[in-house]
Formats: sequence, structure tokens, C-alpha cells
Amino acid sequence: MDLTDKHKILIKKLASGHFFSTQQLADDLGISRTSAWNYLKSLEQVGFELHAVSGKGTRFNQVIELLDSEQVVSHVSPEKQHLVTKLDLLEVCPSTNHHLLQQNSLKPLPNGVVCLAEMQTMGRGRLGKTWVSPYGQNIYVSFVWSFKSGIAALSGLSLACGVAVCRVLEELGVSGHRLKWPNDILWQGKKLGGILVEIQGESQGGYSVVVGIGINYQMSQQASMDIDQPWIDVCTAFGGSIGRNKLAGRLIEQVLDMLGRYEEEGLAPHVDQWNEFDGYKDKSVKILSGKNVTTGVAKGISPNGELILQKADGTQQLIMSGEVSLRLGDA
Repeated sequence: MDLTDKHKILIKKLASGHFFSTQQLADDLGISRTSAWNYLKSLEQVGFELHAVSGKGTRFNQVIELLDSEQVVSHVSPEKQHLVTKLDLLEVCPSTNHHLLQQNSLKPLPNGVVCLAEMQTMGRGRLGKTWVSPYGQNIYVSFVWSFKSGIAALSGLSLACGVAVCRVLEELGVSGHRLKWPNDILWQGKKLGGILVEIQGESQGGYSVVVGIGINYQMSQQASMDIDQPWIDVCTAFGGSIGRNKLAGRLIEQVLDMLGRYEEEGLAPHVDQWNEFDGYKDKSVKILSGKNVTTGVAKGISPNGELILQKADGTQQLIMSGEVSLRLGDA
């Protein structure tokens, strides 16, 4: 469903969590009560849960903290704000990665361009999976950075991003989050977020990278009906609100700071911390590659970012991410 200007007016008004009568909303929109009610009900199609009470009106089931560019940047440390070359805040787009890839293909973007969106209509995860992206409920953010080094040196970039995300969550008081190789953030085994790294070649050599990060912040059950695996959001894991703009700002600082160092330092400074956050370490796992299944015990990651798999005979095998999936042995 496409969101019209009238939908956006309703969203901004109802984001406060206050009750409004249908007549109040109709007057604000300059339409009939019936039309206003139809607009309200259509918001359920994009993941909003409505709560109507006779004599009081209708509200969203939960307060929605809409994104604001100034608020987001205010949560980036003053000494790091220069890393943010440009911040695009979109209401609705196919995906933040798609937006930056398209812009970068038309004219190379400088390092530090960031794109945030309230909603994605074609959000994507790894291996082409759909990333459910309802309006105003999660974090969808992408970054552009160019590297002179070869593509092999970028193989561990999503792992370094995972560590940056975990650092932010830890800083903001969330505990119990873990990493799943190669690009998932979990909390008590449930999906909390994910990372998608896409690479564009450049004619003068080197590569432009678009890093996309999706974090479930405060997602309604209505919005999550299409998710086919156990999931959790930050507010549930934390036990309250930590601020959507604050989370976005802290993510932007940590990821841009890491990207600025990655050319010179690579994955090496992040390997030990990745292994500390590893949610599958010392667990029986299986690696799925097409119809092939390889089993063993996960032993963290190598300095190059491969998964270390200890097989039944005691030997170790290094698994590159590519088109493979990691599962617990009994899953």
C-alpha cells in the first residue's frame, strides 16, 4: 500500500499515543468521518495497531518515536560528527541500501553518506530474504564508504559491523545480545537485527561499499506477521524505551568510526570481541550449502572472518560465508 500525504498526517498525529476522535481527524484532513476512518483502518496494512475506545476515540497501541535528523545527529559525539558527510532521512523507500546504491551509481558519493528511513517497501536481508520494515517501528540505516583495497580484504566487514552494533547495544544498557555468523544479531536466540553489505566496483580501482543495518526497535505483532522465525525487539530486550533517535545516532557514530579505520586495520581489532559476542561458540551446528550439510562444533571466527568448524574427527574446517547458512545442530 502506498502511503499518501493524508496517511502521513495521521501517523504524525497519532504517534503521540493520544486518543483522537474520528471527527477531529476528519477535520484535520478536510474529509468526511467515513473517509477518515477508512484512512485509519488502512494504516493496519502497514503494521500499525489501532486501539479504539468508545467516547475517547482512536490511538496507536504504542507511542511511535518518529525519526528527526537533528535529534539523530545530536546523539553523535561532537568530535565524530564530521564523519557524517550527509544524512538522508526518507519517509518511505524500497530500501536504504537500494537508495544509496542507486545514488552512488549515478554519481560516486563521498565517504560518510548515511540514509535512514521510516519504512522500507522492499527491505532485504542476506541471501535475498525479505526484511519486514514497518513504518516508524525499527531502525533501517545504510552507509557508503569507498575502499582502495581489493575485494578480499572486505570479506570481514559485516563481522566488524556486527561488533559495532553490539557495542552500541551494550553502551545503551542492553545485555544478553549475541552475534550469529556471519551477519545476525540475536537476543536469547531470537533475531534482533541483521547486516547486509553490498559492493560496487569503481572504474578507477577500489570498491564502494554500502552497509545496511536493520534493528528491530519496537515492532507490533501486526507488523511482524510475515516474519518466519523467532524475533525480538530492542525495547523488549531492554525492558523499556532507550530512544529510537538515540539508537540511530549511536549506531551511525560507531559504524562510521569503524569504517574509517577498516582500510588500515581490517577485521583484526574486532576478532576477539566478535568471539566474545558469538552466540554459537562451542555449540553443535550444521552448515547448509544447497543440498549439502556439514556438521561440527562452532569455534568462533578466524582472523580472516571464516567460521571455524571443528569436525567429529577433531580436524578444523574454515567456512567462508558465501551462499551458506548456519543452523544449530538440532534445528
